[in-house]
Amino acid sequence: MRMSLLFVGGVVIFIGATRAVMEAVRSGPSPRVPRRILDHMSLGLEFFIGAGLLNLMLNPTWATVTTAAVIIVTRKLMTFSLGQLARGS
Repeated sequence: MRMSLLFVGGVVIFIGATRAVMEAVRSGPSPRVPRRILDHMSLGLEFFIGAGLLNLMLNPTWATVTTAAVIIVTRKLMTFSLGQLARGS
């Protein structure tokens, strides 16, 4: 289950980045490209958080606590960046 969540998260991030690059090549750079990348990265990190929390429940060690915390902080930073991008700052 954990591996499938990690796999799905990775695929979501990869597909989003690929689509954004293809859009940038096709129509030139635009503000939508980084937003699309951030959207897909945020969604992919949600799957990573789920896998990390599942791992934390099944194997409660300091290493898994640290891993879950890093993933959650990364997700929060991505959300903050997406909010700044949406406001145009």
